Amino acid sequence: METDYQLFYKSYLKEFHLVKAINLKRTIENHIELEEQVKKYEIHNSLTENTKFILQADLRQNYFHAIETFFEFFFAFLPINRKIPDNKAILRKLVKSNWRKNYKKIQSIATGKLKLNFLDEIIDFEGHKVSVGHYMFYLGIFPNGKFPDKLFKSIEKSINDVKFGLIEIAKDFSDRDEYNAYKHALRIFPSFKALYLLDAETNKVGMEWDLSNSLSFQTYEEKNEKSSIRTKVFDTERDFKMTLFCGNLIYNIMAFREIVFCGHSEVDKKIAIRIFDKDAIDECKEYNVKIQDLEFTTERIKKAAANNGYNK
Repeated sequence: METDYQLFYKSYLKEFHLVKAINLKRTIENHIELEEQVKKYEIHNSLTENTKFILQADLRQNYFHAIETFFEFFFAFLPINRKIPDNKAILRKLVKSNWRKNYKKIQSIATGKLKLNFLDEIIDFEGHKVSVGHYMFYLGIFPNGKFPDKLFKSIEKSINDVKFGLIEIAKDFSDRDEYNAYKHALRIFPSFKALYLLDAETNKVGMEWDLSNSLSFQTYEEKNEKSSIRTKVFDTERDFKMTLFCGNLIYNIMAFREIVFCGHSEVDKKIAIRIFDKDAIDECKEYNVKIQDLEFTTERIKKAAANNGYNK
């Protein structure tokens, strides 16, 4: 038995990351109220020591999951050699996705090795000549007299600006140590409270950075016998805004396909057409904390070879 493609498009939770982000952001801002509810489930041990930490970590991982979800759809729907994949069989393609290969593609986008100019290539979708980017994010919005001409100029600019945003989310996702630490055994923990820069002679504090609102996780590199603790200061506002951007990309991809392949309902014949803007994306990606990433490392120093490393 296989899920019907119309059922998939109609039922897919395209708002999942958006709703979760909005709820988490609101709960973080009112975490004291949540703690009052959590206390009701305490017996002897405290359950409220890390409430805000847990919520912020969940918001951050929701962002990572939104990025991963978006790129899974992005690569699944992407035409290969201008040949459009069967949009009616997309669920099977998602289930059989080669995620390791997709991770490498995301890394290539982040580094600039994989250029996004292919979004400008013209393809044919059911008799309509459109760019790959238009097919990906605005399927069904064709110049058939139902839409004003100026809309298509806005869409063209939007697709161009989306390229900028895709590079940013690819960069955020490329370093997956933190995401993996969250997914596999929940290996994240609150650790450092502050970082001090001391004068070597007087031991006086020259500079101080607040790390109380941060998460840490351990990494190991067996080959070089290297052990590290990486610490990231939470930037809840950035995580929230970038999740909204990423969630809206997912929404565009799936909402327009629902309309194209399932039709309009009689109840709701209006559609929201999201137009993305580089300046707005630029604002979303700005960091709001002074320190984003710290790494404290210990590494075994190997003994030098005989004769100081030189062969006679």
